[in-house]
Amino acid sequence: MALSEEIGAWDGKSAAALQSIHERHRAEAGFVATILAHIADVELQRAATWLLKKHLETGNSLSTSACRTVLGALSVQEHWESKLHMLQCLPYLEIPEDESAGLEKFLEACLESDRKFVRAWAYNGFNELSLRFPRYRERVDGLLARAGVSEAASVRARIRNILKRR
Repeated sequence: MALSEEIGAWDGKSAAALQSIHERHRAEAGFVATILAHIADVELQRAATWLLKKHLETGNSLSTSACRTVLGALSVQEHWESKLHMLQCLPYLEIPEDESAGLEKFLEACLESDRKFVRAWAYNGFNELSLRFPRYRERVDGLLARAGVSEAASVRARIRNILKRR
């Protein structure tokens, strides 16, 4: 079965199935292009963003144009899981200067999420933004300090990890 078909056939639940899809297709020439073609599709973005995250976590990188595609698709992520996957991809992405405002808007929206993991990774995303663009540093320092007091324990744990790595 082709990668696109397998993404479309995913049951929406099984991480093991996504792992299996990754194992079968990761070496294919069009693997990244196929994933990128599906990250903006509401029906397929959860699987596609999971596969993208797995691709990056296993030591692969993306071209500048592929990074732009990912960053351009942030605003169309609808499910909390696809937002989380995209947030978890940020440390691996090249972020061009002209994409920073769109990323900032996405991160701000994610800070409003009811999902603690999404908020935690949004703080991590703001930290990534400040590491690449020093003009964000003061704002992010204040944001992390306030969240370190007011956020849920699981979010505060992520913030502590962010601060340890600085």
